[in-house]
Amino acid sequence: MRHNDSRPVGGLRAIVVSSTVLGAAVLGAGNANADGPVQLRSRLGDACVDAAGGNWLNPPVINPCNGSDAQRWNVNADGRLESVAFPGQCLNGGDTARVGIAACWGSRRWNIQPDGRITAVLSGCLTVLGGTNPGTWLGTRFCNGSPEQGWDSVP
Repeated sequence: MRHNDSRPVGGLRAIVVSSTVLGAAVLGAGNANADGPVQLRSRLGDACVDAAGGNWLNPPVINPCNGSDAQRWNVNADGRLESVAFPGQCLNGGDTARVGIAACWGSRRWNIQPDGRITAVLSGCLTVLGGTNPGTWLGTRFCNGSPEQGWDSVP
């Protein structure tokens, strides 16, 4: 096969390979691994992420921490946060949208950071969208270090 293009083919391959390796490293960085389910407790007070309904129409909210399966999450190796109460359903959400529950195969991947932020891969931080009143929605927002973005993973 003849190449009439003056660009070096080897250089292009190196760029593609380097980009692929870098992309995989960025997507895999910071995934938390847990020995078992955890509660995601807000640093605003005694409020935990609660998968009250297990589907997109009944989004997760914060409620007083009670240790129920609806408030426990498996941190999967690929970064998905899977509900213990609703196996196969994971925490999902997009840029500036409220967080929901969806089938794990298509759900957002999250990173639990050492400073307490829970970051969505290629998105923002898990954020309480108001005070700690029971039933308050969650969303993803630009990470700014606000108290609404602080979380503890409690076994």
